[in-house]
Amino acid sequence: MRRDTHRTPRLGRAAALIAAVLIACGLTSCGFTITGPQKATQGSTMVTTEFSRLDDTGVSAILASKSMRLDFQQGTIPKSDVGLPESSYGPDVVAPAGEKFTLSIKGNAGTLEAQTDHVRFSTTDSSPGLDMVYYFLTTENVDDYVQLVRDAITDYGLDAEASNRWIESVLSKPGKKSNYSLGDGNKLGFNVGYDLRYDGSKQVQVIIVTVSASS
Repeated sequence: MRRDTHRTPRLGRAAALIAAVLIACGLTSCGFTITGPQKATQGSTMVTTEFSRLDDTGVSAILASKSMRLDFQQGTIPKSDVGLPESSYGPDVVAPAGEKFTLSIKGNAGTLEAQTDHVRFSTTDSSPGLDMVYYFLTTENVDDYVQLVRDAITDYGLDAEASNRWIESVLSKPGKKSNYSLGDGNKLGFNVGYDLRYDGSKQVQVIIVTVSASS
């Protein structure tokens, strides 16, 4: 059984998860980072790695260090590599209120870095890996929001034409509401998708970012 709902087809996988994710997260802001070796859980072997573990001890280390580092070079994160049993759905890593963390995700062609306050994963209880990573970006004004989209065009290879068309639309009417999913960019060796949840009537604006295997 898979805990999260996925996009089918690809452009809709993250969008299909939006309602459940937003309810679970309460439209919080975003930021994460994890560095250095993490302590093993009781009874397990100490593992020294540049990437974060995702068992209870690893999550505690993430929150303490304000840094999460994930290895997505295989297009998935093997559960055994991050201290999780195959039946695990992966943790929801949520920063304390008002705080953010640095999230780093390494791909074959580069590394994604972002500030977020919530990271979660998608998998099944019979899959050996965490197949998708979700995280949140937030801003409190339209100019910063638009800049995040522009940065994603350059950094991740999002569709420039579709992105700029959306930017022009929202800047012409910044008080409007617009939910829009931008096609995946794969500049870093994995897919990065942006689900834009813009509402000019609200103070906090949200982007839900999806990281998945490059197709």
